[in-house]
Amino acid sequence: MTSEKELKKGITELKETLNILNVEKEEWFTKKESLKKEVSNLISQIKKIKFPKDSESAEVKKLKSKRDKCNKEVQKLIKQFKKLNSEKLKIMKDKKITFNPAEISKQIETLDYSIQTEALSFDKEKKIMIQIKHLKKQMANAGDAQGVFKELKEVSDKIKKAKDIAEEHHKKLQKEIKDNKPDYEEFRKLTKQINELKKKQEKAFANFIDSKNKFSEINSQLKGKLKNTKGMRTESDFKYKKENAKLLEEKTKEVEEKLKKKKKLTTEDLLIFQGSKK
Repeated sequence: MTSEKELKKGITELKETLNILNVEKEEWFTKKESLKKEVSNLISQIKKIKFPKDSESAEVKKLKSKRDKCNKEVQKLIKQFKKLNSEKLKIMKDKKITFNPAEISKQIETLDYSIQTEALSFDKEKKIMIQIKHLKKQMANAGDAQGVFKELKEVSDKIKKAKDIAEEHHKKLQKEIKDNKPDYEEFRKLTKQINELKKKQEKAFANFIDSKNKFSEINSQLKGKLKNTKGMRTESDFKYKKENAKLLEEKTKEVEEKLKKKKKLTTEDLLIFQGSKK
């Protein structure tokens, strides 16, 4: 049978083990929660990364629409230009025109400007006037071709303007797409970190459960030993009381014998006698 001393020693050892396991258990729990928080923070960072959605952003749609509209306008103007150019070639062929009326018109304007602004000699001015007259005659011979050349110039300018606007919208569109392009490298990096932390978290949780189970097992053993200690103490108390009662009975008999023999009682005898009457 286990002695009370051995039982107390066992209880002390179990309490020490229990304290160690409790600290270990709490450390693993704290570690698990800390890793859980880190994972949560990284997931929040991943959510901030922009990804392509099923539907394009409103700005991208808007820019695409504007660009496509300008491109359609360019195509429309190009068709118009080709038609006018065909008319121009036909007129030039029919009228045997070998010059560009627009260029002639420009030359006339330049020469006229020089007469108005420069201090020319009489002979020089006369020569220029003759030149202008000759050019105007050429223009008159061009007839309908002048209007066609003018229209061609206007359409050409419109094409350039429409192309420039389309290009501007296209550049804005490319920038918008680039700015909203997901950072796949950052996504891969964060995903890798999350997976590594989750493995550590799972290990910490497993260690926490293991420590918790050991703690529960040792705690059950401790409760059992404490219960045994209580039973042992009760048995010891009962034995002590029984022995004490027997001793009191024997002492009481001795005092009664003294009384019968009319012997002098000591203080101890009186106390024993009084105790037996209670």
